[in-house]
Amino acid sequence: MGYKNKAYVIDENLVLSKAQALVGADIYSAVVNYGGNSLGYMKIVVKAHTEIVIPVEGTFAIVASYGNTSSPTDTLGKVLYEAIAPEDDDITIPAGETICEEIISNSLPDNYKYVKLSYTTDADLSDYKVDAFVVMA
Repeated sequence: MGYKNKAYVIDENLVLSKAQALVGADIYSAVVNYGGNSLGYMKIVVKAHTEIVIPVEGTFAIVASYGNTSSPTDTLGKVLYEAIAPEDDDITIPAGETICEEIISNSLPDNYKYVKLSYTTDADLSDYKVDAFVVMA
């Protein structure tokens, strides 16, 4: 079964986060099996389900981990999104806005069939939620 999220038809089997609350310092999404080497035709999309406010000097980051089992651990040494609020202002991400999109590269090993996201923060973002999914690009 699928659903539509502002220009994407989403396969429920490829949903990483659906209105997932950002509770705690390290939050993990579901693990999905996207099938492996995608030739660059698939991407990860993360959207703000609710407005997200990163408070003064707060941080928020999103990292994808890939692997050949349902416990993926290889981050490929990169961060999909990182925000550090300045010392004099919040960062606000409006509800429905795309936080980041990342093409799943065809340079990944063929047996990297699984992906999960890690959301990390040093701020209290427990009132805010995100949606994330893998879609055809």
